[in-house]
Amino acid sequence: MTAAKPVIVGTDGSDHARLAVRWAAHHAHLNDSPLLIVTAVSAPVAYGMGGNLPQEFFTALEDDGARILREATAQARDVSSALEIETVVKLEATGPALLALSERGRMIVVGTRGLSGLASAFMGSISSLVARHSACPVVVVRSPDEKSPPPMSGPVVVGVDGSENSAKAVAVAVREASVRGATLVAVHAWSDVPLSTMDPIAQVRGLFDEAAVADAVLSEQLAGYNDDYPDLNIEHVVVLDRPDTAILDHAEGAQLVVVGSRGRGGFAGLMLGSTSIKVLRSARCPVMVVHS
Repeated sequence: MTAAKPVIVGTDGSDHARLAVRWAAHHAHLNDSPLLIVTAVSAPVAYGMGGNLPQEFFTALEDDGARILREATAQARDVSSALEIETVVKLEATGPALLALSERGRMIVVGTRGLSGLASAFMGSISSLVARHSACPVVVVRSPDEKSPPPMSGPVVVGVDGSENSAKAVAVAVREASVRGATLVAVHAWSDVPLSTMDPIAQVRGLFDEAAVADAVLSEQLAGYNDDYPDLNIEHVVVLDRPDTAILDHAEGAQLVVVGSRGRGGFAGLMLGSTSIKVLRSARCPVMVVHS
């Protein structure tokens, strides 16, 4: 029997990391998954400069990492005393450490920024790096005022655009909404072209034709889920708007937003599309990025 993949959460002891640890513990509890708490201690060895340093230096770093992990474990136990928890200290750069672990994770959870994050920054460099390159889904934990806990009630919102990435995001969002007992709000923005640029006849024709196509796209990507999840309430939302604006509008009051790493217009070489980047930067709830 294959061991369950862990929910992985990175922590550096900061307030943002504490919120991420508690969110990850709750997610692991809901999904009966083990929790792997990781701290990567910044050290010269991470950059190839540790050869001549005494062993005491590395022992001190490991001791500090162990302290951070003890605190994080206590925070996770507050959420669920039954969690299976593993911890690890990595003496390497944080981003590469988390990305390497993503190969065996169910999900990686990070805060918006850590101890070194500037107060004015939307996202720290680590959360941005992991969101772009992780081998598994990534959740960046945000909250309405960046200090209080993230919302744990409300709908799960997913952006839908008909792409392969979008289909994977929908599948994950359906499971998330089901396990949380939440409504799934599927948002499809069918056009971001201002109607003022079109002549009146084209406006009317475009509204009917494009809206019909958009509704068909949404229905196609959600087809079958009502049968597989009969108790799940799914709301279809088709709007004339920019995708990022539409998703963010419906994210108000949500407990989770799910987006694909890139959508219909994404280039194969880009790890994150413009919509997912804007949602990550501006949403006031946790955002999950699902990669292909």
